[in-house]
Amino acid sequence: MKIIGLTGGIGAGKTTVAQLFEKRGYGVYNSDIKAKELMTVDFQLKRQLIDLLGEEAYIGSELNKKWIAEKIFSDAELLKKQNALVHAAVRKDFAAWTRRQKGSFCVKEASILFESESYKSCDYTVVVTAPDEIRLRRAVLRDKAAMEEIKKRMKYQFSQEKLIELADFQIINNEDLEKLKTRVDELIQKIENLLQQQK
Repeated sequence: MKIIGLTGGIGAGKTTVAQLFEKRGYGVYNSDIKAKELMTVDFQLKRQLIDLLGEEAYIGSELNKKWIAEKIFSDAELLKKQNALVHAAVRKDFAAWTRRQKGSFCVKEASILFESESYKSCDYTVVVTAPDEIRLRRAVLRDKAAMEEIKKRMKYQFSQEKLIELADFQIINNEDLEKLKTRVDELIQKIENLLQQQK
């Protein structure tokens, strides 16, 4: 099973692209959603996070997301430690998920694919990009968060320039959904052709 890593900065449209891959029959593993899920259902990970962040990290069995975000996005070292714990759990879960997939390739969607070094398990990588003003507008609307809060989160991700440099493919998402669908279809064809050549 070949693995295509999919990433993009906040508001670039990575999740929309992932949904388009899924509609075309490819398995998509959303690392960010899975990470949040594992943080509440994986007992060992939960214990490790409480040891690192404190009891306030959870309200009952639920993640105290706002409190955690405020804590980790103002302490780079803490963010790094939390990411290391979560990524280890996600890696294990992803390996089990991959074994159940069928088809020529599956997609691993991750907002910090390169930062977390999880790109190393991918055969090819794709970055979704959009102009900063579009990304900011989308993220503010989606997360119902203040512009400053979104900018703060952006600082903890690689710049789009760096992501373009690191990725094998780029999808520009600066127009309407129809245009994006066309670009995704073209990329799928390109990847399928590459995989055929390798057989």
